[in-house]
Amino acid sequence: MAFKKSSDVFAFEPIVEPATSVKDNKVNIPLVFTKEDGKYHGFVPGIIMRDVVEDDLEICKQKLLETIKPILKNKVSNNLPFPFFPTNEEIKKDFKSVVLIKRISIKV
Repeated sequence: MAFKKSSDVFAFEPIVEPATSVKDNKVNIPLVFTKEDGKYHGFVPGIIMRDVVEDDLEICKQKLLETIKPILKNKVSNNLPFPFFPTNEEIKKDFKSVVLIKRISIKV
């Protein structure tokens, strides 16, 4: 699992908005990649799942996308709410060793 920086409070915790990132019928989802102990960890903040861990960043990106797609499709098809997704700056403040943040958008 991705390691959090030393603070006990996430940068995006004080935000008092509905727990959704849907705007204009689209949701912008951050795919976050960190490098820990020589391996790349891929995860999506706000979505509970195991980190995708790989030696190669490209393989990690591909596997994270394959892992997250069914979860996102399930949310869309069952009209389930999306969590609040933090900004890139908030992600960089809250997680150590961020090497890449790739965002994908889906229509809901």
